[in-house]
Amino acid sequence: MASFKVGSKSEVFHLSGHTWLCSTGLKPDVMIQVQDQTFHLHKFPLLSRSGYLETLFSKASESTCVAQLHDIPGGPDTFLLVAKFCYGARIEITTENVVSLRCAAEYLQMSETYGDANLISLTESYLNDNVFTNWDDSIKALESCEHKLIPLAEELHIVTRCIASLANKASYAEDTITSWNGIQTKSTSSNWWLSDVSSSLDISMYKRFIKTIESRGVKADTLAASVTHYAKRNLPLLGSSRHCGSSSSEEGTNHGNDGSYYSDEDQRSLLEEIVELLPSQKCVTSTRFLLRLLRTSMVLHASEVIQENLERKIGVQLDEAALEDLLIPNMGNSAETLYDIDSVQRILDHFMLTFNSSSSCSSMANQVRERATVSAYELPETIIGGMHTRSTKRASTFASHSTSLMRLRTSIAGWFFDTDSNNDDTSGKCHTQEGDNGNANMVLNGTMKERVYELEKECTSMKQDLDKLVKTKEGRSFFSKLFGLRSKTKTSPGDEDGLRKE
Repeated sequence: MASFKVGSKSEVFHLSGHTWLCSTGLKPDVMIQVQDQTFHLHKFPLLSRSGYLETLFSKASESTCVAQLHDIPGGPDTFLLVAKFCYGARIEITTENVVSLRCAAEYLQMSETYGDANLISLTESYLNDNVFTNWDDSIKALESCEHKLIPLAEELHIVTRCIASLANKASYAEDTITSWNGIQTKSTSSNWWLSDVSSSLDISMYKRFIKTIESRGVKADTLAASVTHYAKRNLPLLGSSRHCGSSSSEEGTNHGNDGSYYSDEDQRSLLEEIVELLPSQKCVTSTRFLLRLLRTSMVLHASEVIQENLERKIGVQLDEAALEDLLIPNMGNSAETLYDIDSVQRILDHFMLTFNSSSSCSSMANQVRERATVSAYELPETIIGGMHTRSTKRASTFASHSTSLMRLRTSIAGWFFDTDSNNDDTSGKCHTQEGDNGNANMVLNGTMKERVYELEKECTSMKQDLDKLVKTKEGRSFFSKLFGLRSKTKTSPGDEDGLRKE
């Protein structure tokens, strides 16, 4: 947005070290200190524009008045612009400096009482005519609100008005309708604003923005999309939580896209705030994303309330989950299992309790079982598909234990078939006996624990056999042929990944 130019006089100020001097030919009679800089000025131009300085200097008896304005909003840079304005020198009001100028003008009481077209009215006009009417300028104005500016900017409702401006435009974007050959359709770029608010607003500003657009009727799925985008943009550890066993000590997981370092405490606090912003409606937030948040909350040791909140949200839409997403690493200090069985059990409890009518129980259980069965039987194919890009160590594991993998696949599917069998026996009682859900949960939970222990025992055996097999040249040659690796391969003695393509 174009700047607004004020004043007509040429530059009359020059800097000498840390001292600003005014070259008017008159001896200065005012010395004002602002942090590490000193300004040698004249009473008349300042007192004719500022009520605060008039009151301050009218009580002074010395020939040269001295004042300290260390807490003036914007610091020495902003005061220099204010001083130039008082002298009638040329300045430019821009999106980047208008907030600090407006706050400084309020601090110095530069109202119309002390001259027409004073700084308060000029900066207010610029805010109303240029900033609040423009998306990018509203974002920039909010970004310019430094920590020291916030109290006065809040008092002047600058922050509130910027957020309201952004909310208006975001709400309007969702309702934008385009017409083509008489057919009205909703704009496909209605969520163009997600990236801007995610990268520009801190969590306190973002929370107010979300609350504002929610109050204006923006749909829950749009709110969920925004919160998801914000979390992915501002929680570095969220990206690494997709991998089993990731931790806060993992290299790079505490650094954001901008290279800034985020401590675990900072990320934990941010995650908890983000979870509170998630819409309460079912299935508007991706189940996979909720599970990623849950894993991250465990890594960061978020509060139990937050983890329970996430488990409940996941539980009510468990039928949308993919099987591999339920493999939640066990972050406990005395972990007996590789994965967190207790958390999955609580998620299943929420799922079973949510659908407590017989028709709902049967329908949703079928959906979960179907998804689990399909995912389980696709597991070997998924692994095979990745063989050419993954290490030979994993390829060898699969090849040498195809029978074991089939048993693993059958075990995963068996969790749900066993549950279905028990549900069939009590299908007519789901809506009449409160204890039936508990019985079903006990059967499911007991079966799950047994299966997980069996699978971990199987994995240990597979790893031991693998260590022996991968060391032999014949073994490597066999697996290369088995998986169709036609390119030349050779073994790198120090490479734990086994084979490396030339």
